[in-house]
Amino acid sequence: MPLKVLIVGAGICGPAMALMLRRSDPENSVTIVERYPGIRHNGLQIDLRAWGVPIMKRLGLMDVVREKVVHEAGFTFVDAKGGRHGVFGTSGTNTGAQSFTSEFEIMRGDLAQLLYEASLKDPKTGIPDAQPTAEQIDAAAEDKPGVRYRFGITPKTLAQDDDGVDVTFSDGTERRYDLVIGADGQWSRTRRMLFGEEAGLAMLKPLNLYIAYYTIPTIPSDGQYAQFYMPGGGRGIAIRAADRPETQVYLMVRTDSEEVRRGIERQSVETQIDTFAKIFQGVEWQGERFIEGMRKATDFYADAIGQVKAPHVAKGRVALLGDAAYCAAPITGMGTTVSLLGAWTLAGELARHKGDVKIALEAYDVNVRPYIDEAQKLAPGVPWLMTLDTQWGVKVLHFVMSMIAFFKIDKLIFALMPEDKAGMAMPEYPELKIDGTS
Repeated sequence: MPLKVLIVGAGICGPAMALMLRRSDPENSVTIVERYPGIRHNGLQIDLRAWGVPIMKRLGLMDVVREKVVHEAGFTFVDAKGGRHGVFGTSGTNTGAQSFTSEFEIMRGDLAQLLYEASLKDPKTGIPDAQPTAEQIDAAAEDKPGVRYRFGITPKTLAQDDDGVDVTFSDGTERRYDLVIGADGQWSRTRRMLFGEEAGLAMLKPLNLYIAYYTIPTIPSDGQYAQFYMPGGGRGIAIRAADRPETQVYLMVRTDSEEVRRGIERQSVETQIDTFAKIFQGVEWQGERFIEGMRKATDFYADAIGQVKAPHVAKGRVALLGDAAYCAAPITGMGTTVSLLGAWTLAGELARHKGDVKIALEAYDVNVRPYIDEAQKLAPGVPWLMTLDTQWGVKVLHFVMSMIAFFKIDKLIFALMPEDKAGMAMPEYPELKIDGTS
């Protein structure tokens, strides 16, 4: 029987989940609520690896992804004078094989938009649904088949029983759903409502790493390669320009300082910028340019980096998805991929156990776990190797990376790494009836 589903969060995995639910059963009724006034087109470069590539192929979206990819030539370490130490290219296999730079690099906003647009298309006709206004989305409208978005609204309370979930929203409206899916990020309010405020927050395990992201005007020396500079002191700076009109800047710092934590974690943009400016004041290479650009940026975003370790990713008729359930951390390169894999698994179990939401969610909780564990594995030495403390350590790293690049050892390493991590193929769900032709 068709399901009436609420998805909280319209980032990457929320629209992906809506798309899969609609493809698997066009009679499903899916509502996505998002606290922002629309699809967020900000955010920097993300990549598709391992299981993410075949999932996008199954959804019939790889041609669109290829049209949007960032044509980044590769990755290199640089010193204070801009000198390169090791140059690493992309894998170039057309499969999402591992490398420092994925062949499927895409801007977060582009991926969010294409998933949003795909989720609105009628599976039979390919014609997008006209989206009703907020005033038109009443309780009766949410019973109809299709996908609809409600922006500028959040759930305030969840109350579930054996047959459904009652939700009260920030605008005072109340609705009842067969299933609620929280896809609302690493600070997920859905997770906190499900497990309790204190317990939900405690599931985000810090890595003592903080990152700021923003864009600045590109200059010729930014080039086609991603560049990474370490000034020491537990800090790192990366830039990515490739074929884009603006250069992406990433500032990162590894520290257990309580002062830094209080200046960044869940603070205002102004406070975060002041904190990062203080940390990176006086650094060489292009430090002044990056600090000045940060103060002028309109897309600045910063946060603590950690991994979500939830004991369960579903409880009753409420499921968690993506960063809300199993944030892998950006430094793994697997955040987007494991979010798509989670959506695929949840949609697959719902299709397999049609009509029994609770059993489907229990199966999702069990079957997605091995993929979470694999995606959350940190490379040896990470994040320490990305944020070395001493200039001596930086010089040693530069020498080692130069030797690896010169003798092409990276090619051998990545060739031996399975494209489906640890040899784990994506789970198959023929019940989904998603074959890439829809």
